[in-house]
Amino acid sequence: MNQIRLYKTSSILGASALLVALLGGCASTESVTKAQATADTALSKANEAQASANAAKADAAQAKSDAAGAQSTANEAKATADAAKAEVDKLAEKIDNMFKKTMQK
Repeated sequence: MNQIRLYKTSSILGASALLVALLGGCASTESVTKAQATADTALSKANEAQASANAAKADAAQAKSDAAGAQSTANEAKATADAAKAEVDKLAEKIDNMFKKTMQK
């Protein structure tokens, strides 16, 4: 984010230098051309930085979506495991009851 501000600041400074050069009447064509080139370069770098920031934001959104999917899958697996454990507990209780009945006879 600071990089984008730096480029925007550079662009503004370049444009300001261009205006001062034009309004001052003392600047040479070379100075004006150099100021414009500097402003153009700063704008180009700012655009590149913005594109990189947008790509990073898209990657972050995808990662968040992937994490949400993984959490949902984990929750489903836990629910299945809990249901299986409950079934095992019921069967163990039935076996215990059957064993007790056999021992009573």
